[in-house]
Amino acid sequence: MLRELYIIRHGQPQSGTGLAYDRIPGPPLSSAGHTEAQESAAYLMNRGIGLIYTSPLERTLQTARIIAATLNVPMLVDPGLAEHRGDEKYEDVKTRVRDLLARVDSQPVESVAFVTHGSPIKAFLQILSFESIDLVHYTYPDGNHSPTAGIWHGQRDLFGVWHMDMAFQPTVAMTASRPSL
Repeated sequence: MLRELYIIRHGQPQSGTGLAYDRIPGPPLSSAGHTEAQESAAYLMNRGIGLIYTSPLERTLQTARIIAATLNVPMLVDPGLAEHRGDEKYEDVKTRVRDLLARVDSQPVESVAFVTHGSPIKAFLQILSFESIDLVHYTYPDGNHSPTAGIWHGQRDLFGVWHMDMAFQPTVAMTASRPSL
């Protein structure tokens, strides 16, 4: 049963690529995004993560590869973590995330990381908090609830209740995108 999780937003993507942001492959990481991913990987060292799940879009794959290589843990691509598509309802994103959580929770791993995008992160936080999390103080550019390569940490208590907190923000993200309070 899952006892601990880390929800990681991809590093900063390249702009001006002409690639659709919500479709595979999507834009790759910028040089700042690579640095952010390396900082996130350093933060995650020695945290007992057994497996990394990632969205299939290029910016998340690159972020997850950096983290997986640093932690020396396997990585699985899961379409449930994909970007919220323009033709998709937010409730569909929540359904994808809920289904993924159920699958992962039935596995024997106790600590995992998810590398994903802003909308799935919001879905994770709402689902794990039974819709009670207050995200008003966690609003970053474009309405995201995590900066690029930011990390939310969740721990499940003895009663099965998840406790979530913003655990890490890369220095690049901290200087480029302060939350609006």
